[in-house]
Amino acid sequence: MTQPPNPGSSARGKLILAGLPLYLLFLIVQMPAAWLAARIPADSPLQLGQVSGSPWRGSASRITWQMENAPDKESDKGRLQLGSLTWNWKPGEIWHGRLGFDFELGQGDGKLTGSLLLGRNGQSLKNVRGGLDAAVLGLASRPFGLLEPRGRLVLDIDDLYLGRKRIHGGARVDWQGARSGLIEAPLGNYHMQMNASPDGRRARITVQTLQGEVAINGDGEYLPGKGLQGSLRLTPPQDERGKRYSSILSLLGRPDAGGTWLLALVPQ
Repeated sequence: MTQPPNPGSSARGKLILAGLPLYLLFLIVQMPAAWLAARIPADSPLQLGQVSGSPWRGSASRITWQMENAPDKESDKGRLQLGSLTWNWKPGEIWHGRLGFDFELGQGDGKLTGSLLLGRNGQSLKNVRGGLDAAVLGLASRPFGLLEPRGRLVLDIDDLYLGRKRIHGGARVDWQGARSGLIEAPLGNYHMQMNASPDGRRARITVQTLQGEVAINGDGEYLPGKGLQGSLRLTPPQDERGKRYSSILSLLGRPDAGGTWLLALVPQ
């Protein structure tokens, strides 16, 4: 004779299934961040050193990024040192359907601070202030990386959203004490402004010279899913001082009739 189903067993099964996600979440919350960091592949460009805490609140004493176009990838010169990183979970962002973290990246008084919000369709940066090594410009554009940019980038971002097909908001970046690793002579100080179009399909980018020996001006646009495209015009002094920059400008080809070199920015 077939036994009728036991209502108690069915209820217990439902409770177990309902509690399983909560149990997995508990394990993740309690999991050491160092264990997760150890799972990063050895050949990953991003590497973390001396990680402590949890995925929700923790720190890493050292963040490095392997530069793809570095002449010697095995040397320290091929690795971009980003400094230390701390992060704290923002639980209130769950109500908006996303994960949120406050972060602090870098070293010294010029650390980069702000909030990173991770959603299903994109990411947002909010209230981001501070500085980064200008070498990160090589990550944005491979041709720009040929100049081996040095100096400091100062970021000012109130609210910037980047999705697979849309971008909203804007950002200001100042390149202070700009130099090239190929020459000793300084370049100058420069300003970049990015503003997304109302429909979010593209962001307009302009670059202006604040002061310096080499004028760098240009414009372009960022297309979500495609990358950065545009051009920069580099004009050195039109006298004997301009010879100090010939070694790096020659990488860009030949100047036009006005003595200006063109650097094309293409998606990577």
